[in-house]
Amino acid sequence: MNPKIVSIDAKANAPKERLQLGQLKRIVLMACEYRAKLAMGLAATALFACLHTITLAGAFPVFKLLLEEEGLNGWAYRTIAGQRLGADFAPAVEGRAVRVLAVAKKGPLSQTEIKPGDEFFHAHESLASGLLYAIAMAKDGGETVVHLGAPDSEEGQQQRRVTLHPLPPDWTSRSLSWIAGFIPDDSKSQKLQLLTKILFGLVVVVVLANICRYLGEVLIAEAILRAMMTMRTELFDRTLRLPMAFFVRQPTSDLVGRFVQDIQEIQRGLLTLFSKFIREPLRVVMIIGGALWLDWRITLALVVVTPPVLLIFWRVGKSVKKSNRKLLQAYGDMIGALTTSLQNLRVVKAYTAEKHEQERLREVDRRVLRQQLKLARLQAFVSPMMETVAVVTVSFLTVWLAGRVLSDDLSTSKFATLGVMLAVLFDPVRKLTDVYVRVVRSTAGAERIFQVIDEPTESELAQADVELPRIQSAIEYKQVNFTYPGAQKPALREIDLTIRKGETVAIVGPNGSGKTTLVSLLPRFFDPDSGTITFDGIDIRRATLDSLRAQIGLVTQDAIIFAGTPAENIAYGQKNPKSDAIAQAATRASADEFIGEIPGGYQGSIGEGGKTLSGGQRQRLAIARAIYRDAPILVFDEATSQIDTESEVEIQEALRAFAKGRTTLIIAHRLSTIQFADRIVVMDKGRVIDTGVHAELFDRCEVYRTLCETQFVSAPVD
Repeated sequence: MNPKIVSIDAKANAPKERLQLGQLKRIVLMACEYRAKLAMGLAATALFACLHTITLAGAFPVFKLLLEEEGLNGWAYRTIAGQRLGADFAPAVEGRAVRVLAVAKKGPLSQTEIKPGDEFFHAHESLASGLLYAIAMAKDGGETVVHLGAPDSEEGQQQRRVTLHPLPPDWTSRSLSWIAGFIPDDSKSQKLQLLTKILFGLVVVVVLANICRYLGEVLIAEAILRAMMTMRTELFDRTLRLPMAFFVRQPTSDLVGRFVQDIQEIQRGLLTLFSKFIREPLRVVMIIGGALWLDWRITLALVVVTPPVLLIFWRVGKSVKKSNRKLLQAYGDMIGALTTSLQNLRVVKAYTAEKHEQERLREVDRRVLRQQLKLARLQAFVSPMMETVAVVTVSFLTVWLAGRVLSDDLSTSKFATLGVMLAVLFDPVRKLTDVYVRVVRSTAGAERIFQVIDEPTESELAQADVELPRIQSAIEYKQVNFTYPGAQKPALREIDLTIRKGETVAIVGPNGSGKTTLVSLLPRFFDPDSGTITFDGIDIRRATLDSLRAQIGLVTQDAIIFAGTPAENIAYGQKNPKSDAIAQAATRASADEFIGEIPGGYQGSIGEGGKTLSGGQRQRLAIARAIYRDAPILVFDEATSQIDTESEVEIQEALRAFAKGRTTLIIAHRLSTIQFADRIVVMDKGRVIDTGVHAELFDRCEVYRTLCETQFVSAPVD
C-alpha cells in the first residue's frame, strides 16, 4: 500500500487546536471566491453599523433638549470654545461668569494663570453663553480679554485682566459650528419643533439602517451558500477520485456526515462570521467611540474587564471545538446505523430484530446526546457569563458616572446618553459570543472536510503518463502479492497468471480465496504490494487510469443500479448516448422485455437503486451496461447469480456471443457459467493452485473436485 495513503481516523487523533486559524482562513478564502457579492454585503453591513450608531448618538440632542436648560446651541459653542482654548467649561445657563472644569496641559488656557475651578467674564458680555459664543466664533489669530474672578467680587480682583489667544478650530469644531448654524434658538417655543425634526431624522436613519441590514444579510447569505455548493462539489469530486484503499478504513456513513452535517456547521459559522463578526464589532467600536467622545475616562473600566473576558473566550472556545468534533463523528455513526437498518429492512423484519436495531440506534443516540449536552452546557455558559460581566461593568460605570453628575463634573444629558450607549453595548457584545462559538464549531467541521479534500487522489498517487492502447496480446500477473489495508493476512500470494487476448477465463475457488481481489487489481482499484500486472508488457501502474479503465466492462454480483431511467443506467457515464445502441444492449441482455413494461419505457423512472425492479431485472440491466460499454475486456463477478434459469440460458448465449474476440474473466459459482470458458483458474488461500479445463481439473485438483461436488456437479462433464 502506498505510504502516502493515511486514514482519516489516524488524522483525527492528531492535535487539532493549532490548526484552527489555518482552517478558518481556508473556508474564508473559499467564501471570497464570490467576493463581489460578499464585498457588497459587507459594505451594506458596515453602513448599517454606522447608521445604527448614529441613531444612538441621536439620543444626546434629545436629552439635551429635554433635560438641560443650556440647549443644543449653548452646548455646541461651549464645546467649540473648549477646543480652541484647550479647556472644559461648565454649562452656561445664567450669569456672566464662565466656570473652568479642566485645563489641558498644552492648551492656550494653560499658558495663563487660569486654573480649574476659576471663573472669568467679559466686560461687555452680559451672559456667559455670549462670551463662549464670542470665543467659539473668534477669528484666527485674534485675542479676547477677560477678567479673572466672579463679576460680583471685589473691585481689585475684577481688574485682573487675562488675554486669551484661541487656537484655530479643528475639523470637529468647524463641523459642529456648521451644524449649529441650522439649529434655531433653544427657546421653549422652538424646542418642540426642533425635537420633532430630530426624531424625524432618526426615523429616516433607522429605515435606511434596516434596509442596509437586509441587503447585507441577503448578499452575504448568497455568497456563503454558493461557496458551500462549491465546497460540496469539490468534496464530492475529491471523494470520487480517492483510491479504494481509502474507503477500506473510512466508513461511508462518516463521509456522508461530512457532506451534510459538517458543511452545515461551516455554513452557519461563515454566515455568522461575515454578518455578525463585521457588524457587531463595528457597532461595539462605534458605540465605545461615541462613549469615549462624551467621556474618555470610561476606557479605564473597559480595559480592566477585557483581558479576563478574552481568556474565558479562549478556554471555552477550545472546549467547544473539541466537543463539536466528537459530535460530528457521532452524527456519522448515527447515519451509518440508520442506513444499515433501513437498507437491510427485510432481514431485520425476517429475523424480528426490530428491538435489537432500536437498542443499537439508541446506544448511538446516547453518544450523540452526551456530546450535544456537553456542547449545550458550554454554549449556555457563555451568554450568562457575558451578561453577568456586562451587568457588573454597567452597574459600576453607572454609579461612577452618577457620582460625577452629582458633583457637577458631568452633565445630565451626557449621563443619560452614556447610560443608553452602555446598555445597548451589551447587545453586540452578547452576539459576539455567539459568533465566537459558531466560528469555533465551523473550524471543527472544516478540519473534517479538508481532511478528505487534502487526501491524494488516485491520479496524484499514480503519477502515470502512458495512454494504454487497446489490448493486443495478453494480461500478465507476475509474482503479485497484496494485503488489504489494516488486514493481518495477505489476500493474494505470489500470483503468476497469463490471460491471452480473446480468452475466456473462469476463476473459481472457496469463499475468501481471493477471486474478487484478483480481478479488482486489474482496473487498479488497489495496487499490488509487490509484483506487477502488465497489459501487452506495459505495467498498468504506468498507464493513466482513464485509458486503463476504458478497456474494462464490469458486472458485479450485487447489481448496482442508479436512480434514474433504464437508458441512463445502460449508458452510464456517457455524455452523448445513442438510443439504438442502448436498445441493442438491452436486447442482448434480455432486458428489453421488462423495460418495455415500465411506464415510460427506457425513459421511465426505476426509483432509487432500482427498487421498482426485481433482483434479476437489476442484474440484466447491469449486464446491458457492460455490453453497451463495448470494452475489449469483460469482468463478470457471478453476473447471473440472481437470474432465473430461463433468463440465464438466454443471457449465457448472449454473453457467449458478446465475449467472442474479447478477453473475459468470470468469477463463477455455477457450472453453467464456466462451461463455455476456455480455461478455468482454481484459487485457494490467495494462491492460484491450478489451471486447465473442467475434465482435467476434476481429475487432478482436489479443491476443484470438492467445489464441483458441493457447488457445481458431482461428476465431470465432457
